[in-house]
Amino acid sequence: MSAKKLPRWRQSLAWRLATIFLLTTLLIVLALSVAVYFFTAFYLDERLEAELTTQADFYATYAAQLAPDERTLAGLAPTIVGLFAPQADLNVRFFAASNGALLAATQDIGPQPSQVTLRELRYRSPTLFTQPSRDLPHRLYAAQAVVVGERTIGVVEVSRSTYASERFLTTLRRILLVTILVAVATSLLVSVLLARRMSSPIGDMEQATRRIAAGDLDVRLGDYPPDEIGRLAGSINHMAARLKHLEAARAQFISEISHDLRTPLTAIKGLLVNLIDASRPGEQPSASPAGLQIRREQWKGEPSSLEIAERETDRLIRLVNQLLDFSRWQGGQLELNRRPVDVSAIAYAAATLSEGRAHHRHITLNTDLPPSLPTISADPDRLQQVILNLLDNAIKFTPGGGQVTLAVTQRAGEIEVSVQDTGRGMSDEERERAFESYYRGKGGGAGLGLTIARVIVEAHGGRMGIESSVGQGSRVWFTLPL
Repeated sequence: MSAKKLPRWRQSLAWRLATIFLLTTLLIVLALSVAVYFFTAFYLDERLEAELTTQADFYATYAAQLAPDERTLAGLAPTIVGLFAPQADLNVRFFAASNGALLAATQDIGPQPSQVTLRELRYRSPTLFTQPSRDLPHRLYAAQAVVVGERTIGVVEVSRSTYASERFLTTLRRILLVTILVAVATSLLVSVLLARRMSSPIGDMEQATRRIAAGDLDVRLGDYPPDEIGRLAGSINHMAARLKHLEAARAQFISEISHDLRTPLTAIKGLLVNLIDASRPGEQPSASPAGLQIRREQWKGEPSSLEIAERETDRLIRLVNQLLDFSRWQGGQLELNRRPVDVSAIAYAAATLSEGRAHHRHITLNTDLPPSLPTISADPDRLQQVILNLLDNAIKFTPGGGQVTLAVTQRAGEIEVSVQDTGRGMSDEERERAFESYYRGKGGGAGLGLTIARVIVEAHGGRMGIESSVGQGSRVWFTLPL
């Protein structure tokens, strides 16, 4: 079972950087907040315990100086607890050492001693049985024995309410919570902005490399700080400049070699035509409806060596012409000689030129060419070149006994030309890459035919596309505006 693919935005570098920054900030703020809270709570408890212990020592020392025995302490205890006007939240109580009875108290909080007082009583008198201890909630206790000589006559207990400390800690918790929320919101904003700032150059580089891969070698990245990203941008710019130089050298080489090959190939083609015409007297060129001179190739039996040589020469000439056209297109020199033309007549001429090859491969070439279509402004030679290329491809990829159909139809504001075959069809990758320069697929060739065909169609203001699936044949179409 395959793992679920994450959304594209969650795969981005900006998202990961922002998440890391945010989580790091959140952990730091949480750790600091928890540390501040517990340190403050510990400090308040320690300070209050120290104050209570000091006051308990003071009362115990003072009582020991005034009372020599437990009975005297019982009489003086009410006076001692009120003598120093303790604070309202401070409670002072005296307990008898002999039986743990309450002798006096600043406030009435019950007769039971606290746990610390009970421990002090039992420590001083291990055999003492007294009532259970009782600690009131939200109070802190301290106890100290009243010792005269070596004899314990009582225990003084000092306690204070912890409401003030708890209110302070509650307020502190709220402040820390608000601080955490503000810190998270701020860190989220800063993280997003910082992550975008850091990932933006990488996004620019991604777009630049995509454009370079698509053939745009003029793209350049801007100036960046002299860090790793800046050096990477410089390397991409250097790569693009180097590729442009190499592409220019390659285009110049193709142009020069194509020109050098075209002249002897044209001469060889002329000699072969003359030899074939001389060997078959009576065959005359016939005119197509477009006014273009074409010669029907009607083979009877196997083609002769001259005819095979002529076909191979035609193939080489087409290849050289494709290289020249591609070189002109890259240099912005592909020109169109427009004039009013009948698309059906041009399609008929192309079908006539392809008829011999289809017959030789035992393929039926069908045409659906309406006789009365409005003329359009176009370059007839270039349009015939496009249609011939589509027919050649269809015949090449259609097995013997198959069919190729050339159709011309008029639609709203445009004329559509299509070539449909019953061949093996194309995979998704082949269909998507069919118009790439030098992509040859499984059919060989230079990989420029469809590229140049689409360039010519788009130069006329039209569109070109492919409809195909494996085992279902292919349909290649293009449109021309009226």
